[in-house]
Amino acid sequence: MLVEKKTFLSAIKGIVPFLYLTAFASLYECVGTVMLQINTSYWFQIYTLLEFAAIYFYYFQLLGKHYKSSFIISVIVWIIFYGISFFFWDKDHKALSLAINSFSISLFVFFFSFCYFKDLLDATNIVLWKKPSFFYNVGFSIYYASTLLLFLCTSYFFKNGDYHYWLVNIIATLILRLLLIVGVWKTK
Repeated sequence: MLVEKKTFLSAIKGIVPFLYLTAFASLYECVGTVMLQINTSYWFQIYTLLEFAAIYFYYFQLLGKHYKSSFIISVIVWIIFYGISFFFWDKDHKALSLAINSFSISLFVFFFSFCYFKDLLDATNIVLWKKPSFFYNVGFSIYYASTLLLFLCTSYFFKNGDYHYWLVNIIATLILRLLLIVGVWKTK
């Protein structure tokens, strides 16, 4: 019981930075991008760094001690990908850099979500819909699975002037945020 309670509290504490980042990003994108027309290239690079840090913190709080070497390796791999993304980034062309960063974060989320679900299946007497971490992980898995191909093909969509594909991103973001809300609601 104590171990389950400790894991529960770690998952709640771990998701808080991501929740704050999501709230700040929503505000910034509304004010900075839409109203003030600030170039989004800088924002996407900074947001990627903050997003990875928040997701890393969440998974480390949730799974940390069991997967310590995996976390070390994943940070090194992510830093390499993030560094490579700067070779393809400039303030007017962000699509390839966005794709590289999205790919690296998606791999991280897929791996640690798999670890989380594997640990859940190994446990006995778990009621999934009572665990906030279950909703967070489902939300992350759906969002990153939905947007991975989208961000990898962003430059193609930009070249063809087709912006309807962003509907996928909007729906995936809505699903993620709804599942985050359900997870937070389940903490009470």
